[in-house]
Amino acid sequence: MTPTNRKLAAGGAAIAILAAAAGGYWALSDREPGGAAKGALVNGVVQDGSGRTVLYWYDPMVPLERYNGPGKSSMNMDLQPKYAEGAAGGGVRISPAVQQNLGIRTARVVFDNLAPSLSAVGRVETDERRIVEVQTLTPGFVEQLTVRAVGEPVARGSRVATVYSPDLFGAQQEYAALLKIRRSTITPGLRQAARQRLQLLGLPEGVIRSLDRGGRPQRDYALVAPRSGVVTAIGARPGARVEPGQSILTLADLSQVLVVAEIPEAALGQVRIGQPVEITVPAYGETRSGRIDYVFPSLDAAARTARVRITLANPGGRLKIGMFANLTIASAATGGLVVPGEAVISTGTRDVVIVQRQGGFVPVEVELGRSVGERTEIRRGLALGDVVVASGQFLIDSEASLTGVIERLSRGQSPAAQQQRREALLQGVGVIKSLEPAARRVTITHGPMPAIGWPAMTMTFPVADVSVLRGHKAGERVRFAFQRPAQGATPVIEQIQPEGGR
Repeated sequence: MTPTNRKLAAGGAAIAILAAAAGGYWALSDREPGGAAKGALVNGVVQDGSGRTVLYWYDPMVPLERYNGPGKSSMNMDLQPKYAEGAAGGGVRISPAVQQNLGIRTARVVFDNLAPSLSAVGRVETDERRIVEVQTLTPGFVEQLTVRAVGEPVARGSRVATVYSPDLFGAQQEYAALLKIRRSTITPGLRQAARQRLQLLGLPEGVIRSLDRGGRPQRDYALVAPRSGVVTAIGARPGARVEPGQSILTLADLSQVLVVAEIPEAALGQVRIGQPVEITVPAYGETRSGRIDYVFPSLDAAARTARVRITLANPGGRLKIGMFANLTIASAATGGLVVPGEAVISTGTRDVVIVQRQGGFVPVEVELGRSVGERTEIRRGLALGDVVVASGQFLIDSEASLTGVIERLSRGQSPAAQQQRREALLQGVGVIKSLEPAARRVTITHGPMPAIGWPAMTMTFPVADVSVLRGHKAGERVRFAFQRPAQGATPVIEQIQPEGGR
């Protein structure tokens, strides 16, 4: 028995138990007055005298086995009657009392926007665009350092180091000497060139102006912080020799930080620049809003993840470097028909939704779209305003399988089309010689079939589905049916019933 059949069998058993407990309300209408007497035959099926027409007898544990009269099933269980009133309009009807007892809930198909979200974990990192280096432009020696430890805050314009540079001290002395010489006795522009040299060597403008006013050259000069920040690295200690371009201090402005998140490669197609992001910081329990401003161009080859970046303001420095953050990335909202996700029955080969129509319940095959949270998009099969079963649909699905609705559905045909197909079937009568369910074939000795010019013969037929063979055995006289085969093709049997059965 396939997983789907096991599910239907279990559902059928559950329905039988619940229906019995609810007083046997699986019914469409009241008893028919003047129904067949107990033991009478209607279309070859023994009636139970209830006033309702018995279509066949079955075991809820093996719902696909059908019999013409009461007795025992292949599992040695008592057979129960299946009434014609159990289905209407190709579906199943359930009384309101039983619906309440079974806890059947319904929901309408609505048009709604689906905005699937992507969850990720990020980490607070330094914004490298706001990192500055404090350097000297001439060789020299660090005489004093006002910052001694990484992590200390530094204000913009404050002195961070004092440097002695012999080259710069000599250049100051030369400029001071030129200022004492009368302009008429030196080459024009020499003073200006000497002043520009001091600027290029990094002497602060205030010291140069002091020289212009007759001040004395300074042996050392101060280096100041170009912006406020936190010390992240110290490149030289007091007494150390420094070269041009060598960093004495590294400062990071933490008034703005980055949140960098890892996105699985499979979800990368849902991410784009400008996408809104909700960022929750577990340390404070607060949520902030931001937008993706950069998607890194490379993937982590081992983890198969890509990185995305969100820039956040960090007033007061509450966000600390290295903190974790939970991200919810929202996709663009798109509209569609939506049902509760629990309303969908997935068998592995098809997706079905039970729809309430004309007072009954009909299984409808659907095409699914995206699932967002507890909602599922329906691309085909339902219409706006349809009422679907959101709870208890597995029981209805099992009951529907007993009435043949699922069989019609699996062939992708409406009840009307299925009726037309049945009417076009060619009928034959014969005796089963052998059954081969594993090979999905049956050997039948049948009489003449004038409709296609066949004489009486013994022939092996393939069957459309293995369920066609269930409940039958070798030596049984049956009526079988198949579609008119193409020239030279072997017909495929679609129905086998005991002779005299419906």
